[in-house]
Amino acid sequence: MTMCSGIGAPEVAAPWVDWRFASEIEAFPREVLQQRLGYKLPEDQNQGEPLLWGDMTEITPDLLRANGIPLPDLIVAGTPCQAFSIAGLRKGTADERGNLTLKFVEICHDIVAARPDGKLAVLWENVPGVLSDKGNAFGCFLGGLVGAVDALQPPGDGSWPGEGMVQGPRARAAWCVLDAQWFGVAQRRRRVFVVVDFGNCIDPAAILLEPDRLRGNTPPRRETGKGPARGFETGPHGGGFAEVAPTLDTSCKDGPVRAQIGAGVITARMTAFGEYACDGTASTVKQRDFKDATDLVVGATGRVTHALTAEGHDASEDGTGRGTPVVAFDTTQITSPQNVSNPKPGDACHPLAAGAHPPALFLPAVRRLAPTECHRLQGFPDDWCAITRKGKPAADGPQYKALSNSMAVPVIAWILDRLRVSWEQHS
Repeated sequence: MTMCSGIGAPEVAAPWVDWRFASEIEAFPREVLQQRLGYKLPEDQNQGEPLLWGDMTEITPDLLRANGIPLPDLIVAGTPCQAFSIAGLRKGTADERGNLTLKFVEICHDIVAARPDGKLAVLWENVPGVLSDKGNAFGCFLGGLVGAVDALQPPGDGSWPGEGMVQGPRARAAWCVLDAQWFGVAQRRRRVFVVVDFGNCIDPAAILLEPDRLRGNTPPRRETGKGPARGFETGPHGGGFAEVAPTLDTSCKDGPVRAQIGAGVITARMTAFGEYACDGTASTVKQRDFKDATDLVVGATGRVTHALTAEGHDASEDGTGRGTPVVAFDTTQITSPQNVSNPKPGDACHPLAAGAHPPALFLPAVRRLAPTECHRLQGFPDDWCAITRKGKPAADGPQYKALSNSMAVPVIAWILDRLRVSWEQHS
């Protein structure tokens, strides 16, 4: 069972689960769930067939039974994250969307109470901003899940750590911040995942928490580049390209995602789906700017090349309003070392030479990611959102938005695979 189901990341991640119920209110994701996963609308569903519901606040055990849906063993949900993100102005539980998280807790308790064995496994996802919400939203959420009388209080400075575990009379829960870049996709996408155990059916700690020595994701070096990329200091015939452009400045605390192109002259900084690269409270992109928040900015060193801002444009983050500096190739200058003065079509290319001059350098250059690339960044099949709508192929805009709001499939697959092992060990 999924709630706030989006376009079906859990179903893609774990086809071994008998998914019977999804709840989603957005029109385009609902169509994706119907066409790709066979969910039926209430008016079209036969008893027991996978059911697509709308408003999650209406979900009760009686609703499931009335439609022939067995009470679930597993619930996966990504309740709206905007209330805990910069894009949502961090309103937390004061926001109607934030309160859906507390409603989710009530639904979980109702299902546990209705199950004869009282067992239920839950996976919940949100943005890291929930850990530092001013209203202690995460403490309210954890306390409600495990059955605490009051909201749990964070240790130390008022923000919750990136991982931990709590236990109460109703349940036990473990949480961890995981980054999609460590699971085989080319984007930095940090999210909080919470695994909850009702009825001693799984071990949340064994699923999410690992000793540091076993993580295998040692932090990459984030120092500012001071010279050309290693291996490209000299030309193939010993001629020095003394001023080949080095990689981007990496003063951003977590550093950019790098993609070396060609011989290392261009480094790409990508912030897919509205990620704010310098802020641990990154959120999904807002509705009004999702079209531009999937752009790829290619930049030269000398100044920090910032990612697109939260508003989806390329104004600098230092308040000057200057555009992002970039590097481009000019075909009249990018030729083989033996033929720099008289380039011809088909000549071999080499990195931008030290003596390069305009128009080899210009401001700015932005390329929007194609929907196929966005699918791959999230771990979906290339055409997952390329459905037919009203007899026509789906437009790019709804695909961008739906993908930006989705969970990263490889991360969910890793968690659910471990959850399956834990479930089998406890059965």
